Amino acid sequence: MKLILFLLLIMIIPVSYAESCNIGETLVASCNLPGKVKRSASFCASDNHEIRYYFKRNNSLELQVDFHNKRKLKRWIDLGTYTVYLGFNNGIYSYVIGIPEEKPGAVAFMEVKKNGKAISSYNCLSNSFGKKEIEDESIENVEDSSVRDNGFIFP
Repeated sequence: MKLILFLLLIMIIPVSYAESCNIGETLVASCNLPGKVKRSASFCASDNHEIRYYFKRNNSLELQVDFHNKRKLKRWIDLGTYTVYLGFNNGIYSYVIGIPEEKPGAVAFMEVKKNGKAISSYNCLSNSFGKKEIEDESIENVEDSSVRDNGFIFP
C-alpha cells in the first residue's frame, strides 16, 4: 500500500509542475486561483537567463510576459513579514504575487491593479514555494526601505 501511494505521488508532482512551466523551465512561483474556472499565474525561469510570467485559464495561455536584462521582473522581500513579492507593470495594469514565509497555514496571494487601483485580489489555493529567491539578471531586487518609504507602492 505504501509503495502504491509513493508511486502515485511521484506521478502527480511532475504533472502539477508541467502545467505551470514548460519543459526546461524552473518554477519560481505560482498561484492557482479559486473559482469555477481553472486559472493559474506562474513565474518560470529558463536556462537562458529569462523569467516568464504565464497566466492560464483552463490550461490555455492568456498572457505571457518575458523578462530579461532590458525588462526586469521586480522582487521585494518585506523584512517585516518575510513575504517575497514578485511584480511587474504591463501597460495600465500591474500584477503582484506574494509568497509568504514558508510555514504552516501560510497562503500565497495575487493582486491585479488597473491605473494603480486594485481590481482583483485573491488568496491562492496552494503555495508554490518554488525558487522565489533565484538569482537571475532578469530580476531587479527592490530595497525594502524604498517600498516602505513610498507608501508601500510596488511594483
